[in-house]
Amino acid sequence: MIKKILVVDDDLAFNEMLCEALKDEGYEPQGVTTLKEARERLYSDSFHCVLLDLRLPDGDGMELVETASSLSAVVVMSAHGNIDSAVRAVKKGAFNFLEKPFDLNHALIEIERAIDYRDLELENEELSKLTGDKFHVDLIGESPSVVRIKKMMESIAGKKISILIEGESGTGKEVVARLIHKLSGRKRFVALNCAAIPENLFESELFGHEKGAFTGAVTSKKGLVEEADGGTLFLDEISEMPLNLQPKLLRFIENNSFKRLGGASEKTVNVRLICATNRKLAEEVKEGKFRADLYYRLNVVKIELPPLRERKEDIPLLVKHFVPVLQKEVGLNRRIDISPDFMDMLLHYDWPGNVRELRNTLLSVIAIHDDIERLEAWMLPENILEAVSERRNLPEEPSLEELEKEYTENLLKKYKGNKTRVARALGISKSTLYTKLKRWGLD
Repeated sequence: MIKKILVVDDDLAFNEMLCEALKDEGYEPQGVTTLKEARERLYSDSFHCVLLDLRLPDGDGMELVETASSLSAVVVMSAHGNIDSAVRAVKKGAFNFLEKPFDLNHALIEIERAIDYRDLELENEELSKLTGDKFHVDLIGESPSVVRIKKMMESIAGKKISILIEGESGTGKEVVARLIHKLSGRKRFVALNCAAIPENLFESELFGHEKGAFTGAVTSKKGLVEEADGGTLFLDEISEMPLNLQPKLLRFIENNSFKRLGGASEKTVNVRLICATNRKLAEEVKEGKFRADLYYRLNVVKIELPPLRERKEDIPLLVKHFVPVLQKEVGLNRRIDISPDFMDMLLHYDWPGNVRELRNTLLSVIAIHDDIERLEAWMLPENILEAVSERRNLPEEPSLEELEKEYTENLLKKYKGNKTRVARALGISKSTLYTKLKRWGLD
């Protein structure tokens, strides 16, 4: 992939000379001469490195160092360099400081080092999102369904196949996608929520656009497919992708290539695609809301995430995981215990919002009752207390065993104790019937 470099220097001859030298080295440079132009380019395009002169006609280049360094690698240049300027630039985020006139070969080495360092920073940033407390990503639980999913993730992580994750909102679809990515060893993880992008911007966001492709496209821009080259592209809520764009995604999956909006040339990338939806995509296909051919391409491996109400045995483990993390989030350092009544309420609630609702409930309780050392049931939100109370007041449904016993008793009355006819009506042998009658005390 060609690295893009923004050269910001008001010395037009020097700017053009440096851009030519960068082109010869295989870079794609863009030259501007003012702070205003530099800001516009930084916000409308993405660059791997910014070469920034400190003295510009409309202001001090130092003003731009912090903003630019949050977006790309920055190497500061100045003919008026001194130790103080170098220190200030580095403190604000610059990778290095070059004093003019500088040796071009030395400058090229520094540019390459700056870009490599920035790439490493981005990889570490992704890793911290996976392992840090604030962005901790893990599939917590020991229920059979979670154990099965973990084994499946380990099995498919290294294989470049499409994965479809289905599950209700809040079940952890992005968590699973990030874990698969982490296990795969691929580069960047790039995520797009299909429901959050207006239809008229969707193609540009996904595949990028060329300059002049539409009103307002003053520069070319990479799409998320290019951003994810060598890594993983996660398309959340894939069922919300506009029907007219689905053939383009299908073509990309089939060929690993695409065209930017307004572009003529094909671009090829190496991207692992993971999609997720809170709907049953097969049903969407039947209703004509999603293309069948795209569904079959996405559904190479399907991971179905169970709702929390179907794996309540994992709730204590989730609480044990979340409480210390959320304590740090609200700035509490002391130990917080969980009362049995509090845990009992959590276990008897159905959690329609799943793991996300559980986490947010715990966060709310910890934040509101920040002076306590023990979580008690009365601290839970009113809607949870009422739902559990109503559920406990409902008459308990009979078990299958009780229903079977009642039905057998009715048959015995109907056939006046004739066990041969009762066994035939139940579709079981007489010996099995005798065993059941003895267990129920009906012999």
